[in-house]
Amino acid sequence: MQNKDSIINFRLNFLVINREYMNFKLLKLNLKIAWLKFYGKIELIKNSSNFSLNDLESPRILIILPIEKELIDKSIHSISKVMEYYKNKNSDFVIIVNNHLKHKLNFYKIKTHKFEVSKKNKINNLKDILDKVFYDDFDIIIDLNIHFILEISMFIQQLKSKYKIGFVSNHSDFFYNIQLQTDKNNPSYKSLDYLLGKI
Repeated sequence: MQNKDSIINFRLNFLVINREYMNFKLLKLNLKIAWLKFYGKIELIKNSSNFSLNDLESPRILIILPIEKELIDKSIHSISKVMEYYKNKNSDFVIIVNNHLKHKLNFYKIKTHKFEVSKKNKINNLKDILDKVFYDDFDIIIDLNIHFILEISMFIQQLKSKYKIGFVSNHSDFFYNIQLQTDKNNPSYKSLDYLLGKI
């Protein structure tokens, strides 16, 4: 009986500590966003309601694959549609992947960069990648990270692009002019499929 009580207490303590840690992470994120807003480093951007791939000739498209491994297959399946559509339209793709995944993915002749992601999901080489793509004028940037990652959103904010596509979050109004909905508990790219379905 004592062992059972100990296990229950351990689980309860773990849940409390985990919840407090998640609340701390959220508080830290909100403080960072508030600081960026206060100093004018980010501001609300106007949503774009007239998105159409048909209006773009020879587009330059930056695709940022998700950091979370379990979302890679879903994201590749979804994004392959727009790649297929534009393969004969003189399009130019640039793809950024998690360094742990690059060797598992084959993008043939597509220019690919890799985020050096630590075990704590920190990106160690953001500045290096930014230097490589900063002067590219993209027509579309697609962030396939369903869960908000401030580092990646700030990275995108510094790039030039007519359309910046990302998923709805508490802070997405500052970074994306086209925002997609999904169920965060059961994430999918159906809303991206619908958007790209306009082709």
